[in-house]
This record gives sequence, structure tokens and C-alpha cells, in this order.
Amino acid sequence: MSVKEQVRRLWATCFHDSEAFMDLYFGCRYADSLNEYMESDGRVIAALQRIPYRLTYEGMNVPVAYISGACTHPAHRERGVMRKLLAQAHQSMFREGVLFSTLIPAEEWLKGYYARSGYTLCFQRRKKLLTASCLPVENFFNRWKLVEISPEGTLCGAAFRFYDHFQADCENRIQHNWEDFHIILADLLLSGGQLWGAVEEDELQGLCFCLPDEEKLIIKEVVCRDKTVEHAMLRGLSSHYGVMELECDSCSEGQPYELGMARIIHVEALFRLLTGIWTGNHYFKVEGDEALPQNNGWHNLEGGIYSRGELKERTYQVVSINELTRLLFDGKSPYMNLMLD
Repeated sequence: MSVKEQVRRLWATCFHDSEAFMDLYFGCRYADSLNEYMESDGRVIAALQRIPYRLTYEGMNVPVAYISGACTHPAHRERGVMRKLLAQAHQSMFREGVLFSTLIPAEEWLKGYYARSGYTLCFQRRKKLLTASCLPVENFFNRWKLVEISPEGTLCGAAFRFYDHFQADCENRIQHNWEDFHIILADLLLSGGQLWGAVEEDELQGLCFCLPDEEKLIIKEVVCRDKTVEHAMLRGLSSHYGVMELECDSCSEGQPYELGMARIIHVEALFRLLTGIWTGNHYFKVEGDEALPQNNGWHNLEGGIYSRGELKERTYQVVSINELTRLLFDGKSPYMNLMLD
């Protein structure tokens, strides 16, 4: 049995996903080159995938990885297997030039677990609850046409370009490429959802990723030219689905809630990029990074130049890898969405 087949079997043991979703994931997202695994007696007992993404950060577009499908066979848990596997994955990312690793803990207790491997909570989403009656009255169908967009449809390419233009302008946001956008749509359809576009004179004015859920409509993402289009689109979709309540995920509006975690992978590479962006002098001493000891030690950003090693008569900020990651994202409200989570 191949490693891929073993990882799929392990996934089926640990998670409760449908065969259709696993077909999608292992057909479109999984690759042996992105897979980290550990064996016992020739069998895969733990695995995860390092899915590559880009992140807009400090005006740059930097490489990051997203930890997906992290799982250990029940018979091998509580033995430190996953922590060793994460360290192995971090070393792979370091060699590949990845700057940050990100993940979404599936359960509350996992936040503390991942923190022991250097992760810190920093990604947020916002959730707002709306009722159709609170939205401004706009006769949607007199001005816009509501069109369902499928992965194979003629509007799919235009939808991605519209979405990409929006996401590229957002700082501190995980970026989705064309291939990923296709997978997102396929997963949405598998879940019983739809992607809708608002079209005016053959031009897209808005996109809405919808998932019907009994008496309400979950809006997983809405991207519109302006608030007029957004409000009209939400009201039109409320009427289409025959629901009064809408639950919207957003990066900027609504009640914030903690979602994702991040860990810096390559301190030196990131600081070298930041020398031309940060002003003033900065001195850090990183301690305690067991998985990536290459990060430990003194890091200097002085006069627009990066260097390593302790400089005399300088005051250093002593930080763990968690604390440094938190500092690097402080006040930035990083955002990730549509991660197949």
C-alpha cells in the first residue's frame, strides 16, 4: 500500500469526512511532496500536509504553509508522535524558505497543545448575525442579476479575478490562487452550498459563498464592490433561500473570535526582508526554539542592516518563538478564510 493510501486510511480513522470529500482532498490537495509522516513497523501512524500559501505582510507577499490533516492513529497517541512530526515539518518548511506556519485548531484544547510547538493565536474572523428585515430595501432584481457560479461554468474565471483583485489589496491575509479557488468551490458544492455572483451589465459586482443551514443562511465570505451591492445581494439571497436570518463571516465587521495560529519558521530570512521596511534599530534574542534551533540567538536590525551575534552595549528583547510571532502580528489582525476547515 502506498504512503498516500495509508494516509487516506489514517484520515478516515481519525476524522469523520465523507468519501466524496476525501476524494476531493486526496485528488486535488494532497501531494507526497507536501506530506510529512511517521511510521511504526512499516505503517504510517501519523501524518500532516504542509499546504503552500502566500500571505500579504508588511507590503510584501511572503511564503507560508498551512498545516492540514494533522492526525495520529489512536493506538499511538500521547507518546509525543505529533510533536516530533511537527518539528520534522518545521525543518522541511525552513529548508523550503517558508516564513510562517499556520493552522486552525480543530478543538479548544489543541490551542495549548500547538502553543508548546511555538504557535500563538493571532488570526481572527468576525461573525455578524443579520435579519433580512434589517437590511436596506433595494430591489435587487431590477438592477442586478443573481447568477450561480460553478467550478466548470463560464463565469468561474471572472469570479476568481474579481476575488483575487479584492484579496490582493488586503494586508495580512492568506491568499488563494486559481487552483485553490477551484477546490474551494468544489468543497462548497459538496457541502450543499453555492457561490453566487451579482451581475450588472455583464460585469460582476459581488460574490457570495453561501451554505444553507436549516433556518438560516451561512455566508462564508462576501466580496462586493460596495456596501450597496452587499446589502442588496444579501437581501436577494435571503429571498431566494426563503430564510430571514443570515450568519456572515467577515474580516472587518461583527463580533471577533479567535481562529487560527501562526509560528515563525525562518527568523533570519524574515528579518532580512524587514530591514528595508522597519525604521529604527531592533535587537532580539530568541530562546527556546527546540524544533528550529537555527532561530535561537541574537538578531540585530541596525541602520537598515541585518546581522547575527551579540553586539556590545545594546539592549536586547529576549523572546520565545511564540512571543516573537505575537510581536510580529501585533495590531495587524491577520485573516484566513475558506481553508476547507
